[in-house]
Amino acid sequence: MNTPHVVGSTARALWWGTYPAAGLGTQEGLGEGIWLGVDGAPTQVLELPAPSFVLAHPDMPLVYAVTEADPSIVHAIDVSDPTAPVVAASLVTGGHAGCHLLLSPDALTLYVSHYMSGDVGVVELLPNGLFAADAPAQMLGHEGSGARPDRQEAPHAHSAGFAPGGEHLLVADLGTDELRRYVVQPNGSLVADGIAATLAPGAGPRHFAVRGNLIYVVCELDHQLRTLRWDSATASADVIAEVASTTAPHRTGDEVNDGHLQLVGDVLLVSVRGADVISVFDLSPEGEARYRGCFDAGFWPRYFAVIDENLWVGEERGHHVRRFDLADVLALAPEAAVGEVSHVAHRSYPVTSPACVVATSRK
Repeated sequence: MNTPHVVGSTARALWWGTYPAAGLGTQEGLGEGIWLGVDGAPTQVLELPAPSFVLAHPDMPLVYAVTEADPSIVHAIDVSDPTAPVVAASLVTGGHAGCHLLLSPDALTLYVSHYMSGDVGVVELLPNGLFAADAPAQMLGHEGSGARPDRQEAPHAHSAGFAPGGEHLLVADLGTDELRRYVVQPNGSLVADGIAATLAPGAGPRHFAVRGNLIYVVCELDHQLRTLRWDSATASADVIAEVASTTAPHRTGDEVNDGHLQLVGDVLLVSVRGADVISVFDLSPEGEARYRGCFDAGFWPRYFAVIDENLWVGEERGHHVRRFDLADVLALAPEAAVGEVSHVAHRSYPVTSPACVVATSRK
């Protein structure tokens, strides 16, 4: 492998998890693994099979990566020396197609969402960030299906996050159109507690973001951004608004699949694959999401992240990452005509099938 260009003692290191070049189930060893970028083009620094989600420990020089395989494996990667990361420990989850990771606020529990098997694994961590055991402490499954037999034949846990107040963990289940609810125990373990919200048939909830008592859910299958209001008394949420994730037309791929979302102050960003854009929504003081417009984000923008003053976008099928100045993104003009796709200046770097990115600081 090539040695990445690392500059500046305080530079932020960006770690990209990538798929095989031609997608899951194809030949491995052609670029999928962990890529590092600090100042300039990212370079592959570690070979791993399909690490589709990466997450950084808040205090330790560790990056967690989950392989989207059967069974899935979570790796704790020592990044003390960013030019030579080392897998410090690995844990087989027992689930199929791990696709999302979440850390507890005290960084002593790691929650692993599995797309194909539909379950959520609870992995206990030591204070040093490594695994406390050689298997998850819990594997919590689910039952059900949805309106689309091609995509919703069974539960598909796509991501997890904490509900407003932090007492419950919610799982976006694309397969059953539900936000599953779990009570979080003091030690980080979970107790199944039913369903917090049921969305429209065929919605396909994928990722969500929390702002106050509101939950914004991007739905992969019916291309709606839904706003839910959380009721702490009942630990449930009701849909109070919905809006199309973009007005842009289908441009590439077999179909449109909504992707990721992130809050940036009073703005909400949403990626839409197939339309290949990132949509910009303005949030009113009451929380209403108002579509402003969208801009070209490359071929199949699966995941993006706001890091410092930049917006980084991974073009999964375009095999590049794009770097936008966040100020330019936030200054996007309202669409002049329905379906208009704007263009925002950016830099582009080649990366094989980027799936996720996370940043760490070099101290």
